[in-house]
Amino acid sequence: MIVVGVRSDTVPKQRMPGVRERPDGRHVRGRDPGGNTDIPGAVIGKIAARAVGEVPGARSSRSRAARTRVSGEIVLLRLRIDVDYPLPVRRVAGAVREHVKSRVERITGKQVNHIDIEISELVR
Repeated sequence: MIVVGVRSDTVPKQRMPGVRERPDGRHVRGRDPGGNTDIPGAVIGKIAARAVGEVPGARSSRSRAARTRVSGEIVLLRLRIDVDYPLPVRRVAGAVREHVKSRVERITGKQVNHIDIEISELVR
């Protein structure tokens, strides 16, 4: 009878990056050497402007919809929005603020610390 295959005692152990084997045979994952991911302010501004359009009764202004300042992991936003006319402006602005904050934080992993909202137009 002929057995085809590889004996397990002749196969070298596979090395996985970032994983070390302790003397007791257990594996320990080391710190990920990874790198840095830099997200420019313009990209965060586009994410915020698009998130404004997801709120009912609000849309991004046509000119200069979002301005962004990024300092490390902290984001400051200034948004210009249009609001549909009969809707309460404060309620729409509050909904925009909450939605944009959660959307930007979820996508970028950065913390949105402050959002200024300027109502540029009431739209019928």
